[in-house]
Amino acid sequence: MSSSSMHSAPGMAASADVLSPQTAQARDDVRRAMRRLRSGQPTDIAEARSLAAQRRMLGTLMWAKARSVALYVGVRGELGTQALLQAAWQAEKTVWLPRVRPEASGLMDFAPCHGPEQLRPGPMGLLEPMDSLPGVGPEMGTDARHGAGHGAELPVFAPDIALLPGVAFDLAGGRLGYGGGYYDRFLEKGFNCPRVGLCFEFQLVASLPLAPWDQRVNYICTEERMLCL
Repeated sequence: MSSSSMHSAPGMAASADVLSPQTAQARDDVRRAMRRLRSGQPTDIAEARSLAAQRRMLGTLMWAKARSVALYVGVRGELGTQALLQAAWQAEKTVWLPRVRPEASGLMDFAPCHGPEQLRPGPMGLLEPMDSLPGVGPEMGTDARHGAGHGAELPVFAPDIALLPGVAFDLAGGRLGYGGGYYDRFLEKGFNCPRVGLCFEFQLVASLPLAPWDQRVNYICTEERMLCL
């Protein structure tokens, strides 16, 4: 799904929910501006900010109480998640990570991953769960026990918290993604748990040009603060 094309809500039939050219342009402008800010960070500063945000998240009660977490592997200048992943695996939490479907544009699965040895490079350059691990897609609901195309038994897909990437977030919990709709399709189907947007402080703005299908978060965690929205 291109961010500059005519849009319909992810996971729904085409409808009259189409962005105006002005809104589509505004969204593209935000994406370009945020990419420039991210790429302009010196590597050591980006790493320090990432670690500070992760430590802030690790110090929360919701993280301490969570036994099952939905996470991501940060790439392309995103706020990193390595400390969170290591802490989750060491604490024997169930870690759900996304894996895109190459044959289905805009769709991904979440698969339980027990360590870095179960990751491999995906088609978009992301580290993803290995193909042999069964995953749950948005069409299966968040109480699914079986992965699509697999007979393997899965833990119930009901993460206690979901930590989400994004291009930008706003002070009302709005989230602007990369334009593919991967997370929005999942979020509209469930994630009935705290949704935490992880981002650098400069990715947090007063308001965003949101579309009707953009899904919101309940918390935002940066290197400087944790917001409850």
